[in-house]
Amino acid sequence: MVTQLKSTARLHQHPLKSAAFVVLKAPDVPSVLVELGYVTNKADLKSLISAEWRDRTADSIVQAVDTFFTTRLAGARQN
Repeated sequence: MVTQLKSTARLHQHPLKSAAFVVLKAPDVPSVLVELGYVTNKADLKSLISAEWRDRTADSIVQAVDTFFTTRLAGARQN
């Protein structure tokens, strides 16, 4: 996800974080929490209200999910 979003969104310097969110703890369900910005931050707000930015960012997320599953499904077929 981080690799795909690098070309679209401004990322935190150290984007790979972990937390004890219950939704992220299911070992049998791939999950990711994407925080795209804060409406209280002027630069973030400018991006968030841009339809073009939202479209590019959503496309990047979709591509990351597609890549994740395509890679795993291709590996599963070989076994």
